[in-house]
Amino acid sequence: MRLRLLPLLLATALSGAVNVLAAQEPVTPPILDSISVLGNARLSRSQIIGTAGLAAGQVVGFRDVQRALASLFRTGQFDDVRADYQTPEGKFVLVLTVKERPLVRKVIVRSGQEMGDLDLAGLNASNTSRSSGRTALSIGGAVDKIKAMIGRPIDRAGLAKAVGSIDSLYSSSGYSSVDVKAREVPMPDGSVQLIVEISEGNRVAVSQIVIEGNTRFSDKDLVSHMATRPEGFWWWQKGRYEDSRLDGDVRERLPNFYGQRGYIDFQVRSDTLQVDSATGKAVLQVNVEEGKPYFVGTFEINGNRYFSRDELLLLYPFGLPRAPGETRDTTLREAPFNRIEWDAALAKVETLYHNNGYIYVSVTPTETRRLGPDGQPRIDLTWEIHEGSVATINKVNIVGNDVTHERVIREAIVLLPGDVFSQDRLIRSYQNIANLGFFQQPMPFPDIDPTTNGVDVDVTFRVEERRTGNFNFGASLGQGTGVGGFFGIEEPNLFGRGKRIRFQWQFGR
Repeated sequence: MRLRLLPLLLATALSGAVNVLAAQEPVTPPILDSISVLGNARLSRSQIIGTAGLAAGQVVGFRDVQRALASLFRTGQFDDVRADYQTPEGKFVLVLTVKERPLVRKVIVRSGQEMGDLDLAGLNASNTSRSSGRTALSIGGAVDKIKAMIGRPIDRAGLAKAVGSIDSLYSSSGYSSVDVKAREVPMPDGSVQLIVEISEGNRVAVSQIVIEGNTRFSDKDLVSHMATRPEGFWWWQKGRYEDSRLDGDVRERLPNFYGQRGYIDFQVRSDTLQVDSATGKAVLQVNVEEGKPYFVGTFEINGNRYFSRDELLLLYPFGLPRAPGETRDTTLREAPFNRIEWDAALAKVETLYHNNGYIYVSVTPTETRRLGPDGQPRIDLTWEIHEGSVATINKVNIVGNDVTHERVIREAIVLLPGDVFSQDRLIRSYQNIANLGFFQQPMPFPDIDPTTNGVDVDVTFRVEERRTGNFNFGASLGQGTGVGGFFGIEEPNLFGRGKRIRFQWQFGR
C-alpha cells in the first residue's frame, strides 16, 4: 500500500532536551502495528510503553506521540527521548529511542578548612563556635535537596539550583570569592557519584566604613550603632561581613538611631561594598539622607471612656503636651520626637486596657506633619481609641495533662471563671505552670477563644508532660571484703500530685 506522507516535526522543547527526528504522518493517521524501544537498560520495555500511553492496534497521530514523549520526560528518568517510525512490509512500527539518566548512588560534600567536612546524615559542623557554623547550618536545606537524589535518577536542573543556593549563602556570609562545583563520577554499575566541592576562598573583612550624606552625626557615632564593624587592633575585631547584618543595619539600626532623635524622614539611599579580591579587604560605603529633625507639636486623645485623659497622659512619653489650638509660647516644652518611645507608649496603652478586660481595644496612632511658625518641622500626635466591650473569663481549660492532676495545675493559675480578663494575670498563670517543672518547655502560649456571645472568652492552657524524677546508685569495694554504696530516688511530682519525695539509703561494711 502506497502512503502519501506529510512533513511533521514533533515537539523539541520539553525540558530543553527533547530531540525528535523529523517524522512524517499519513493524511489518515495510521494504525500502530507495534512499538519498538531502544536504549533502555534500567527500565523495561513494558514500563516505558505503559508510561507513554500507546498500544498496538491504536490509531496514532503526531499529537499522540507528543503526549507520549511529554509523559516520558515528566518521569525524570530520561535525558533524551526520540520518536521515529519504520514501515517494514507496509506495517507501521513506532520506534522510541531513550537515553536513561544514571542513578545517584552516593553524595559527597567537600568544604573548605574553616567549615570542615559536612556530614550528610545531619549536616553536622564539627565546631559550631566557628564563625562559619551558622553558614554550615544554613546550607543544610540545599544539601538536603542534593542528598534526596540518592537512589533516584540525577536531576541536573535541581542540582544546579542547589549549587547556586550554596554559592549564594556563602556569598551572603562574606565569602565573595567562593567557588562551588558539582561533579558526576561514573561508577561501574552505570550509576554516578556526586561530588560537591566548596572552595571558600578569602572571607571578606571590612577594613573601613564610610558614611556619606551625614551632617548631624559623625561616621564614628553611626558605626558604633551598627552590627557591621570594621576590623580593628584587637583579635576579636575581625570586621567580618554578612549580608544579614548589613540588612539589619540599613533597615533597623540606623533608622532607629535617627528616629530616636527626631529624624523620622531618615533613609539609607544605597550601600556599596568594594572588595579587593586578592586580599579579601573591603570598604563599605553607606549613603544616607538624614532629613530634618521633628519636634513634638500638639497631642490629643479621642474615644477614651474607661480611662480619663489624665490617666492616659501618664503614659505619654514627651512630657506635658500642648493641646490643639494653644497659642501661648511653649518652646520650652517642645521635645524631639522619638519613634521608639512613641511606639512603646502605644504598647503600654494597649496593655493597660488589656489588663482591665478590654481585649478588643483598638488604639490607632496618627501623626500629622507640618512646619511651625519658625520653619521647624513639627509632628502633631493623636491616639484614636475604640475601647470595645469588657471581656470576662467564661472557662479555663487545661489540655494535655496525662499524669499531673488538674488540681495541681489549677493552683498555679491566677485566672478564675467570672473574672475580668487580665493580660498580666494570664502571663503570670502561664509562667507559674511552666515553673512547676513538670512539662515540656517552651509551653505554647494559652489559646484565647471568644464564646458564642462574641465578648467573653475561654482560656485554654496546653501542656505536654515530661519525664520527671531520677534514680541513682553507686557502690565501692574496699580492702578485704568491705563493700559500700548508696541507692537514691527523687521524684518532684509523685503520682502526678505535685508532691516531692526524696529517699536515699547508704550501706557499707
